[in-house]
Amino acid sequence: MFYVGDHVTDRVKTMNTTAPTRTTRRRRVQLTPLPSVPVTFTGHRTATGPLTLGQLNTMHWLVGSPNHPLHTLWGELEVAAGMSVDDVVETVRVLLGRYEALRTHYVVDGGHPRQCVAGSGVLTVEVCALAGDGWGPRDRPKVAEALGRWMAERDRAGLGLTRPPLRVGVATATGRDGQAGQVIACVAAISHLTVDDQAVKIVRREFAEMARDRSARRVGAPCHQPLDQVRAEAVPAARRQAERALHYWQDQLERMPHFLYVPARATVTGESLAVQMSSEAAAMAVRRVAARTRVSGSSIVLAAICAVLAQRTGLRELVFPVISSNRFERHLTRYVGTLAQAAVVTVETGAGGFDALARQTWASVMEGSRHGRYDVVERAELGDRIAYERGLCFNYDPVFNNLAVESRPAPDPGALHRPEQVSAAVGRTELRWRSLPGPATLVRFDLYQVDDVVRLDGWSIDNGLVPRTELESLLLAVERLLVAAAYGDLDADRTREAIGLDPISRGPDWLLVDSCWVDLTEVQRLLDDALAPAVARIFPSVDGRALVAYLTATESVSTPEQAHARCVAALQRHPVAIAPRQYVVCRSAPADPADPAAWREFTGSGTGREPVAPR
Repeated sequence: MFYVGDHVTDRVKTMNTTAPTRTTRRRRVQLTPLPSVPVTFTGHRTATGPLTLGQLNTMHWLVGSPNHPLHTLWGELEVAAGMSVDDVVETVRVLLGRYEALRTHYVVDGGHPRQCVAGSGVLTVEVCALAGDGWGPRDRPKVAEALGRWMAERDRAGLGLTRPPLRVGVATATGRDGQAGQVIACVAAISHLTVDDQAVKIVRREFAEMARDRSARRVGAPCHQPLDQVRAEAVPAARRQAERALHYWQDQLERMPHFLYVPARATVTGESLAVQMSSEAAAMAVRRVAARTRVSGSSIVLAAICAVLAQRTGLRELVFPVISSNRFERHLTRYVGTLAQAAVVTVETGAGGFDALARQTWASVMEGSRHGRYDVVERAELGDRIAYERGLCFNYDPVFNNLAVESRPAPDPGALHRPEQVSAAVGRTELRWRSLPGPATLVRFDLYQVDDVVRLDGWSIDNGLVPRTELESLLLAVERLLVAAAYGDLDADRTREAIGLDPISRGPDWLLVDSCWVDLTEVQRLLDDALAPAVARIFPSVDGRALVAYLTATESVSTPEQAHARCVAALQRHPVAIAPRQYVVCRSAPADPADPAAWREFTGSGTGREPVAPR
């Protein structure tokens, strides 16, 4: 993807350096639009059918978040030296013929969405020219970034459901060899309803292969397509697996907190930053830990993240969403379509050493991913019921998303970096931050690379709630822990020492209730919003019951069930709050509502968990 506002901070450099920045050394990129070029294509079939589970999953959250930054996936397509626009057209034509997803539009009709595959058609490649000459491969990244911005600004409406799911743009110029009309950069935008991250990687890889080798520009035999996946998901064994996935989700949702990471009180700013750590030291350390534990590098990084989050939050059991690629069957390895769905994992921290945590994390991710294919509508209904019973609002945005491709073989102990080399590499770690529309959760981590260098993003929905400095401290704590683990296994005390962060400081108004950190001030705001004009007060504990609300009866709220329904309905406006565990309804408020013993004239008391709509 292309982002605005890319900045770099290096812990070795000072912020007032007078050395020229990368930006001042860059050649200015000026793009002039040229006429688009048509790409006529023909596929193996024209067909219509229902959506796959993965497509339904993506449509579910895209329809609810039409302006989500991941509505469209942007990526650079690698071009070969001397490649022309005609070469790009030929290569795109092959991809369109090969993969039905790239020539599919979607129809939503009465709640039964369908996918419609075009057997033939025309796509246009958007073309623009670079000012000047002498452009070459070294200029490709900055030209691709500018081209992506130009395409995004040219059509802000997005790909939507009914339009072709693919856009391709090229920037041409006179190359360093003096040849005019060379493609310097090529960019693709693809609807997330059509592809997930792994599918984008397939498209990019095959485009690059065909760019280098003309003989590879053949559609080839039909491969597994989304409509084939619909049929595969409809067989009895697959349906039973989807049902088992829902049972697994139910077990996890009964324990999952509303947010894994809840900061102390802060100011909402509406601004979001993503901070990326690039660490060679962490990558070296991961290989040493992998040699001991024989688990994947991404699981080791996630184990370190879990240890850091456990230290900051004070939670030992971490239950949180991740993304499962759902590409476990052989016929899905080259599948171009969207399969990824949220999975949920449980990681227990603090009981053993770091190596054991890495193994447990790997096993938990595997178990969660086994249950990562399901009907998202049924999952949403299940989640709504459990959320109502627990009195909270679930956040399904992943805490961790692994986008890294681990290409290296199992580590050879003789080829590993020595621990002191790992420590020395810490000085080369770089933190890079950028403005970015935030995720729907308070803290999220995206792992982009684990071989050679660990590239790990930390980002938040609002940097007033989770500041940039906090995100940086979490990322650097992950690095410290991995580097310490390079020297050998760490027990619980040494793990905490390596992390080097204190738990989040919380005042007396904070409670840990039902696996959730709860600020009584936020719960009181929830009551004031949901139950007005009633007088309502929240108390941390009354007669051994946690989170008890006293309120006056009104015409619209006179029972605990009505009070709970109102509170749950208002949780979207107060996402870090949870509803009271007990409601006590009284005819009138006492002179001192802050004294629970002063409330009298009770008319009803209970949990309110029976779903009764307010009058």
